[in-house]
Amino acid sequence: MKAAYINSYGSKVQIGEQAMPDLPPGHVLIKMKAASVNPIDWKIAKGDLKALLKLRFPIMLGSDGAGIVEQLGDGVADFKVGDEVFFRCHKMDMGTFAQYFAIPSELVALKPNNMSFEEAASIPLVGLTSLQALKEKGGMGPGSKVLIHAGAGGVGTFAIQYAKACGAYVATTASQKRFALLKELGADVIIDYQSQKIEDELSGYDIVLDTLGEAVHEASYKVLKPGGVLVTVLGIPDNETVGEYASGFVVKLVARLHNNKMQKQANKHGAIYKHLLMYADGGQLSEIAALIDAGKIRAIIDSTFTLDQVQAAFERSKTGRSQGKIVVTID
Repeated sequence: MKAAYINSYGSKVQIGEQAMPDLPPGHVLIKMKAASVNPIDWKIAKGDLKALLKLRFPIMLGSDGAGIVEQLGDGVADFKVGDEVFFRCHKMDMGTFAQYFAIPSELVALKPNNMSFEEAASIPLVGLTSLQALKEKGGMGPGSKVLIHAGAGGVGTFAIQYAKACGAYVATTASQKRFALLKELGADVIIDYQSQKIEDELSGYDIVLDTLGEAVHEASYKVLKPGGVLVTVLGIPDNETVGEYASGFVVKLVARLHNNKMQKQANKHGAIYKHLLMYADGGQLSEIAALIDAGKIRAIIDSTFTLDQVQAAFERSKTGRSQGKIVVTID
C-alpha cells in the first residue's frame, strides 16, 4: 500500500510502498479516505517527542482519520464491513496517511451522517482534545465561563462549538479578520489579541483552555476566579503521564521540575494547573458524532492536500496561520 513515513528524524516525508497492516483480533481494517494534519504529526517527524515516544523507523505518520471498514478481526461485533467510520489512534500506533490502517475497534466510531469523509477526518483529535480538556480536566458544565485561546485554530474552532453545545459562556482570542467566523461559531466575547489584553477585558472565568503555551499563562490566571482551572495541551505532560511513556531518569526529572514550576505559578493566583495529553476513545467520539448529527457542531477546514503532498501540508500547519483543520485526502 502507499503511505507517508520518515526514515530518520528531521528528514522530509517519504511517500512510498509499505506493507499492509496486520489485523489482530479485536481490530478493524479501514480503507482510508481522509486524515487530518495535527501539530503532533510534524513534531514527531521533527524528533521533538523522541524522549517521550520510543518509535521505530520507518515511522508511519498520521494520527486520526476517516474511512470505510474493509475487514473485521476476530471478535469484532460492533461494526460491519462497509461501515463509514472515523477515529483517533493510539500514540504508539500511528500511520493514517496511508491507504489502509488497522485499529482496535474500541477506538472507532460511526462517522457523522451529515459529514463528508474529509470533514469527519478533521474532527477526532480536536474533538477529543476539547471534550477531555474542558469536560474532564476543567469540569465544564452548563453556565461555565470558558476562555479558549486561539479560537480560529484547529482546536479552537471545535472547542468553541463544543463548549456552546454544553451550555457554556465562551470567550476567545483572535485577530480582527477572524471575528466573523468566531461569531458564527457562537463565541460570546472575542478579544483582539493584537490590541487588547485578556486580563483587562475578562474576569471570573471557570476554565482557560491554553493552545498557545506558557507565554499566556500569567495573563490567563488573572482571568480565572479563585479555584479556576487552566488546562494546557502544550509543553511537558504531567508527572504521571511522563512516567507511563518514558523510563529515563533525566526525562522524569525535567518533567518534575517543570510541573513544580507550573503548579507554583498556579498556586500564586489561587488557581489550578492541569496538562492534557489527549487519549483515543471511540465512545467519546460517538458522543461527539451525536452533537454533529444534531447540527450543533460543524467542521472548519482550512485546506486540503493529497497523500503525495503530506510534506506541504506539514509546512502549512507549521505556519500557525491555518483557520480550522488541514486535511489530507487519500485515494
